[in-house]
Amino acid sequence: MTPTFIPFTRINGLSNRRRYPIIGKIRLGIRALGKNGGYPIETPYFVVPKEVQEIYGEKPIELDVMFPSNTPDLIFPQSLRWYGNSHGLKCIGNKKQAQRLNERTFRFEPRECPCDLLENGDCSERAQLLVMLPKISMAGLYQIDIGSSNSMIDINSYFDWMNTHIGRFAMIQLKLRRVPRQMVHKGQPRTHYPLVLRFDDSAADVGELKKNNEAILAKLASIEVQEPEDTNPAIDPQATTVLEHDLPQALSLNGDGSDPVECATSQPPTASVPAPPVQQAVHSLSATADAPAVPLLTDPQKRRILRRVTEARLPEDIILAKIQHLTKKDASALISQLDRQDFSFFDAAASATQPAPSVAQSQALEPHTNGTANESSSFDQAEDQEFPPVDGRGLPAIIPGAGGVEF
Repeated sequence: MTPTFIPFTRINGLSNRRRYPIIGKIRLGIRALGKNGGYPIETPYFVVPKEVQEIYGEKPIELDVMFPSNTPDLIFPQSLRWYGNSHGLKCIGNKKQAQRLNERTFRFEPRECPCDLLENGDCSERAQLLVMLPKISMAGLYQIDIGSSNSMIDINSYFDWMNTHIGRFAMIQLKLRRVPRQMVHKGQPRTHYPLVLRFDDSAADVGELKKNNEAILAKLASIEVQEPEDTNPAIDPQATTVLEHDLPQALSLNGDGSDPVECATSQPPTASVPAPPVQQAVHSLSATADAPAVPLLTDPQKRRILRRVTEARLPEDIILAKIQHLTKKDASALISQLDRQDFSFFDAAASATQPAPSVAQSQALEPHTNGTANESSSFDQAEDQEFPPVDGRGLPAIIPGAGGVEF
């Protein structure tokens, strides 16, 4: 008897696996550059890549989204995370147990959770929301990094609501919105823009959706998604970067600064009484002696930036004026942005008649320099770190520490 030949063209347990890739990233803020370095600023809109802007505009506050899985662990992972000053993850936990990187062996080891890093603010609650944008592409997912406990609670609650009333949230078109919300932290009101999900269809549509639940959930049971990118939110070379005096335009929904983001009701801090000249000189010398020098951009970086912005058709003196206070690190981030043909950093320079910020405004915009890399980990988390209120010009009254958060 001749044995039957079986062609070996598929691998059991491997060839039948399906995985959705991550094809882009959506951010919740921008990075402002001041004379003391860069710092994060929350925006009232989604900061989206070019292909999304073509459909939704430059500053959308609402996106049409779908989820390719009905398993929250896959499309909305949440944990406590600590990055330190490094690019990658150093510790991850769930308030019961954690895995900490041993920097000698480069292996993760179990330990108790939480620890003093959470209490100190170095460790924080983090999440990654993976969404499909059906009007952009059905072939991949966009990642949104979240550091807000309010957004996490709202999204988790909506998943439960959808499962209770419809039987699933997967493959149903929803609205993802940024909605202004007043929060109070240490007696100070703040306006933040957490994420909310909404289902806008009718009761009749709910009935139709329920009919397909069994078939759709069966097809999605074996779906996997690409592991989200997990890097320190303080180190994001792809973030949109603007100068401080361009913030009114950057924070305005219509782009011209005429509609500043919703103002919080707290008053800007009162200016301190200036010290006598002699006392100022002593303080200045002391600060100079104690503060570590921050390296400014190098000549090769300056020349590379000048070469990259030829497409912007701006006078060289204006370009040099905008970059003269950049640090070496911020210049590197700007070069990466220019390499992507993103010249938004120089957009406001086209109008050379912009008035310079006043002394009071410059003082209000100056960031603190004693922050740690993880001290702010949320754009709208009232419990831990609050972003500044906004005054009538659309400028933050208080800037958080230069430590990073996700954009």
